[in-house]
Amino acid sequence: MTEKQQENIKALRQSGLGYKKIAAALSLSENTVKSYCIRKNLKSGNSQHVCLQCHKAIEQPLGNTKKKFCSDACRIKWWNHHTEVMKANAVCAHCGKPFHGRAGRKYCSHACYIAERFGEANVS
Repeated sequence: MTEKQQENIKALRQSGLGYKKIAAALSLSENTVKSYCIRKNLKSGNSQHVCLQCHKAIEQPLGNTKKKFCSDACRIKWWNHHTEVMKANAVCAHCGKPFHGRAGRKYCSHACYIAERFGEANVS
């Protein structure tokens, strides 16, 4: 890769273009562009990550899951005020009663889970 191509990659990346578009514009492999950008820590100009709670800018570590909150305090505060996100309307697989709980839960209580698993009579 020439120095001119490197300068072009840097300029295009800062203007907000993705790896695929940069590669097409410069007739390079997408993986070449991506590895160069990662090595040089070139971030897209419009990919500002902000905290969901306080809206402060968050510095994202390379290679890790993207952070959604700037601190534990913001994370706890946001989840305490958005409890409806955790709740899902569901029907118990054992007793058939509707219940609120985390997504993916099948039973309204531990008793219903035990009863279903070990074949006990319907708990009502």
